[in-house]
Amino acid sequence: MKKLILMVAAMIATFAFGVTVYAVPESMNVNNMNVKWADEFNGNELNRNYWTPQIGNGSLYGIPGWGNNERQIYKEDNVSVSNGTMKITAKYEPTTYMGKDYFWTSARITSDELVHIGLGYVEARIKIPSSQGIWPAFWMLGTNGQTWPACGEIDIMEAFNTNNKLQSTIHYPTWSGTDKYLYWYTEQYDKTQWHTFGCYRDGETIAFYIDRKLACKFSTVDLATGTNAGKRSVLNDDYSLLFNIACGGNLAGGTPPISSSWSAVMEVDYVRYYTGNPTVTPTTNAGISDQKPATTNAAVKKVTKPQRVKITRAKNIKKRKISLKFKKVKGAKGYQIRWCDNRKFRGYLQKRTTKTSYTLKKLRKKKTYSIKVRAYKLSGKRKVYGAWSKVKRVKIRK
Repeated sequence: MKKLILMVAAMIATFAFGVTVYAVPESMNVNNMNVKWADEFNGNELNRNYWTPQIGNGSLYGIPGWGNNERQIYKEDNVSVSNGTMKITAKYEPTTYMGKDYFWTSARITSDELVHIGLGYVEARIKIPSSQGIWPAFWMLGTNGQTWPACGEIDIMEAFNTNNKLQSTIHYPTWSGTDKYLYWYTEQYDKTQWHTFGCYRDGETIAFYIDRKLACKFSTVDLATGTNAGKRSVLNDDYSLLFNIACGGNLAGGTPPISSSWSAVMEVDYVRYYTGNPTVTPTTNAGISDQKPATTNAAVKKVTKPQRVKITRAKNIKKRKISLKFKKVKGAKGYQIRWCDNRKFRGYLQKRTTKTSYTLKKLRKKKTYSIKVRAYKLSGKRKVYGAWSKVKRVKIRK
């Protein structure tokens, strides 16, 4: 889901702009690839080893309206697993949140900090609802620790309102740090039927697939000049997965009905991440040269988990701040700090740092915050986390 205000009403060509686009399979054949990770959504609840529901209106994460002027509240209760599928339900449910009234609730889940996707092929089998004012999506955000758009964003599938338009989009930072996006779309599919939506990356090209047929592709080579200049290589990094249905928002084409009988459900049969080389059939586009996909970056040397962090100071200081300090962990490349105004860390905020001290700011007076820290090492580009520290509780008195 993009942080856009306007969308250019033209289809973007699948050729790179001044950069060679390498060959990718016209048809994705996974028979010779390895399943690195998968969730088949068996059982009766969401696997919390893979997914974290995100809640609220985005304010807890520093992006009110989720960066898209969305009109719903996300709730954990709106995601469920049953009969072999994961279901995200958007519905009319008048709710007051942080002093503001909302008509609709929905769900958004992320694999961040739990499952990260490297080079290779990832796909999900999805059935999308068709309804006024909704914006369902299967997408990815970069895990390099930088804020959007420097982290990169890959929208594998987005659908809008009641039309049959399906869209794939890449976001990367320009050299000045602003967002640059390129997209492709089709209106040829009945989105209410089951389809597979996939993304293949080989380190030089990103390609999108519908029902394992090539839809479009873009180069991921950095561009120094031109209209589409920017750090496109961020699209080769590791990414986390997300599923959600937005109600309203920049691309939703309005808002859902205000009716107690209204709801819309997106079903996901499975999501799978493959590594290895697919069977490559040369593309027929003129000027595009063959190139075998690079070996996946998922096979990296294993490292031991870092030791548990010990917090040595957590104290409320002036101007609604908490001064936090903790002991250095041998071999750690950095630390992750997580805090929240409830014991269950629902709607938490977090920060990565390489230092052993940090100041939490803009906290709410008279609230008691729970704080925990963990260290991480690097295994290739993947972060290997240690256990969380003991939770410290600090009340904001000044």
